[in-house]
Parts: sequence; structure tokens; C-alpha cells
Amino acid sequence: MADLGWEAIVNNGQMMPNATVNFSSYGQPSVNENGTVVFRARSTGREGSGGNRQTGVYLRKGTRGAIRPVADLDALVPHPNNLGTLFREFPAIPRIAMKEDFPATRGIHKPVCEFSLGGDETTRVGTTGLYMELGSHAAVTAMSKLGGEAGFAPGFEYFEVPGFTELPFDVFPGAPTIADDGTIAFKGNFTVNGVGKTGIFFRRVLDTPGGGTAPVEMIASSDTQIPNLPAGMNLNFGSTAPPTIAGDQIAFLGLDNEDNPSYGGIYVAPIEAAATLTPIAEIGAVLAGTERQLSRIGEALSFDGRYISFWAAWGTEMKTLRLYCPEDGNKDLLEFCNSEEGGSIFDPTANRWYQMREVPVNQGIFVYDLREGTADQVATSEDFDDFVFWGYSGKAPGTGSSEEDAEEPRWRAASFVAASDGRVAFKARTGAIDSNNMYVDPVDGIYIGYPGKMKGLLTVIETGNDGASMDPMIPVGLLPITGVGIERDGFRGKYLAISVAMGIETEDETEELTDWAGIYRTMINGKPKAIKIKNK
Repeated sequence: MADLGWEAIVNNGQMMPNATVNFSSYGQPSVNENGTVVFRARSTGREGSGGNRQTGVYLRKGTRGAIRPVADLDALVPHPNNLGTLFREFPAIPRIAMKEDFPATRGIHKPVCEFSLGGDETTRVGTTGLYMELGSHAAVTAMSKLGGEAGFAPGFEYFEVPGFTELPFDVFPGAPTIADDGTIAFKGNFTVNGVGKTGIFFRRVLDTPGGGTAPVEMIASSDTQIPNLPAGMNLNFGSTAPPTIAGDQIAFLGLDNEDNPSYGGIYVAPIEAAATLTPIAEIGAVLAGTERQLSRIGEALSFDGRYISFWAAWGTEMKTLRLYCPEDGNKDLLEFCNSEEGGSIFDPTANRWYQMREVPVNQGIFVYDLREGTADQVATSEDFDDFVFWGYSGKAPGTGSSEEDAEEPRWRAASFVAASDGRVAFKARTGAIDSNNMYVDPVDGIYIGYPGKMKGLLTVIETGNDGASMDPMIPVGLLPITGVGIERDGFRGKYLAISVAMGIETEDETEELTDWAGIYRTMINGKPKAIKIKNK
């Protein structure tokens, strides 16, 4: 592990703004080229448990500035909101513009808008949306679900799905991305005549309470034909993934079939309606600059305007993993996972429910140079055992969970990469799989590669390292690192920001410090100097 001189942006020793409780857990942070960090965090306790539970999205300009909320559970949802509705949850990581201190987040809440249907009859709509700041430290509404079966809230038709009349989006899955000029881009799901559709959309937002009245515009959707198909084939996108903006361009993953793709890939386009899509990496094609014919491509691509980093797999060989249902989180979601209805199997030995999933054996992290038109391998399964990590999320059927508009519950595979000027930070795992298809004492870490500029990989941090190396508030040798996290906007310019969890298992209730967590930032100037060749 390299000595990178970490700074604590936030940790469990700090009290949350506008609350009487301390921070306790964190999502992966986003950082911009100014070093400003935005992150989602929670206190202890669960929704409905009483007390002073707090959840929010927070921003800090380096270590000298104060931590301030972008939005939390005590904040009013911005206009349109004629019901005095407060935020209820923030189900995705927040993101921030590359050069400006403009954060963006997804928010869940009760209905925000009541309007008349005629006579004494009224209806309420608006249970989810996208929210952002544009320099005034006041949240504005970038997108809102303001329609339903009863119609669209009068005067807010500019939030409708483009190409349709008064058709609202169903949900905005994942995290939105934001440009330095205030443009927001997002994945949007919607339904037409009972058929679910998806797409990549953008909207020009103004620094006013309602975000202006510019309409939503489409980059690509389920009605867009996939580029570069074989002659005579007509096939549209069947799935899309949350996009990333850099400058005046947008990059995203679009596939014919999310679970078993045959066509599609990563595309770059100018931020304009019905833009021409430029293929970067495609399913079934050899990735330029390599010998890899890709069979899978990850959703979480990172884009800095010139370089795109992403996870991909090749070949057909698979390995099987056993995934036990999570033990913490939304009660309804956990109950659904722990059931045959949820597709799970009960393990009487472990007294837990599980599901089996397959992962490609041949996989790796790549970086594509738009200027040169070629890609480089950053790391592959010859260096590590896995680059895929799993989480269980969604809305349990028939429930009113906090993620009211979430997609159906399932295990979702994710890879984690972040690109900055040709350097790529990524998360990987090393470990053996036992007869039950489970990793035995795996080591998870964050590493940096710089193809063509340096040999080997920089080991940024690994589980098992001493937590004192990250945080001066931790006594040396007390708490080992148990978890690390990075997201696609976690490496911008010279700044690298990550989430870290530390802890020990103890049965001694008098032990004062058994777990710790925080968001940490460092600077990676030029070519990293501390190089370690990582071998399995």
C-alpha cells in the first residue's frame, strides 16, 4: 500500500449538519477537479425507528470548508411542491460536474404536487425526481415524475417523455450526471401501451427554483436502432445504463438484452437530440488495440472527455458464485430476498437464504483513448480473481418501501472504475473460491493503472490494511480496513476520493471502538511513483 497522504473529508467522529447524531455510513463519493467532494451518508437507525435518524447528500470543499447538506430528510423538495413535502430517501450516489461545484442527486419522497381533476376531485403526483445545485447553494428540480393515470400536472409538461404527449417517466434509475453548463443527463424508464421502455435523456437546467422550463430531449431510447448491426438486421436498444457527461459529450452503455447481450456496447455522442452515436466498444467485436472479442461490458463507465474506462469480459467460460441475502437494509426487501418467492434457497447450515449467479472467468479493466481510437488493458483476470461485485436492491412487490419507484428486486452486478487523463483507478478482488462457491478470505482493493506510462499497478488500499494509515483518529493497529469503495466520478484531475470501512468483531460490549468509516481524499500528481506489481 502506497503512502498517499490521505485527508479525511468526513468520518464517524463528526456530527451531521442539522442533526444531533454522528455520521455512521457512506456511499461512494464523487469529486471534481477542484477537489470538492459530494457524498451520500446516514446516521445509525432505520426509517420508522424513531429517534434522530438522518440521511442526506452532503458537499465539502476540501478539508478546510464545512460539510453542508445539499439535501436531507429535513429539506423541502424544491419547486414544484405545493404540499410541503420533505425528502424521504436518496437511493443512488450523488455526482458532481467535472469543473464546477454543481452536485446532482436522485431523490425519493411522497407526492409533491396536488392538482384538480375538475369539481372537487383532486390527485397527487410526484414521488421521485432529480435535483441539483447550480452555484446558489439552493437545490433546484432538474426532473420530476409529475404525471400518472389521472394526467399530467398542468404547466409541467416539459418533464414529459419527449415524443409523447403528457407521458411521465416511471423512474430515473441510478445516478444522474451533470455538465459544467448545468445540463443534466440521466437514464429514464417509461411505459407505452403497457410496454416498458428505457433511454438516455438530457435537459438544460437553469438556476431557478423550478430549474427553468426547457423540455427533456432524447439521446437514444428503446426506439433507437443499435448501430453497426449486420446487414438487413433491425434491432433496437433493449436496455441502457446511466450515462456520464464530459464537456459537451455524453457516453453510455446500450444493449439489446441486459442479461444476455448479443449486440450493443459503449457509445459517445454530442449532447443534442437524436445525436449520432459513435461506437467505442461493442459486444461481439474485437476491442480496438487489443485481441479481446467482448462478450460483456459493464454499466459503470468513467469518461473524462478523452479517455473512457470500463469493465469488460470475453469468451464464454463462467464461474458460479453463491450470494447470501443481505442482513441489513430495508425490511421488506430483506424479507423478499429471504424467501422462495424471491427466488432464493435456504441453507440450514448457515441459517441463511442465498442465490447462485455466474460471472465470466475472463474479465478485466480497459481504457479507451478517443483521440487515438484504441484501447489498452489496465488489468485482467491474470492479475486478479474478480472485478465484479454484487448488491441486492429494488422494491419488494406490494410494498411502499422508501424506494417507491425502484425497479424489481434482484442481485445486480457492478464493477467500479474511474478515469483521469489516462490513469485508471479500479476495484478488484483476490481470493480462492471454496466448494460452496464462496470466496474464502478475499482481499478487496483499489488500484491504479497507467497503461504505456508505468509498469505494474499502484496499490492504493486493500482490506486488511491498518485503518490508522487512512485516518489519524484511529489508533495504530486497532482497526483493520474491511471495505473500500470507488465510483466513476471518484478520480478527477489530481484528486482521488474513496469510501472506507474499518472494524473488528468483538463480543466485549465495553469495547469503545469496534467500527469506523469515512470518506477520504488524496492527490495523484502525474505518474504515480509507488509501484507494486500485483500478482494473484
